[in-house]
Amino acid sequence: MAGQETPKVLIVDAGPKNRLALESVLASLDVELIKAESGNEALVKMIHDDFALVLLDVQTPGMDGIEVARLMRERVATRNIPIVFVTAI
Repeated sequence: MAGQETPKVLIVDAGPKNRLALESVLASLDVELIKAESGNEALVKMIHDDFALVLLDVQTPGMDGIEVARLMRERVATRNIPIVFVTAI
């Protein structure tokens, strides 16, 4: 549709292989994939972009995924973004 932006999905995972695996699973969808290696990086990206979905590793460096989700829910601009927790464990 004209005028509609492609939905953005944020992949948050410190492991390059994990991010690549998630990218390959989502490759057939009409979405723009944005990647972050840490919870802090993810939160910064959420300030600058609107996301349709966040795929969030439970164990991110510095700040774990649970803390990232809690901070997302406290902020009006990000509280309604769906979160799917992922883990390599």
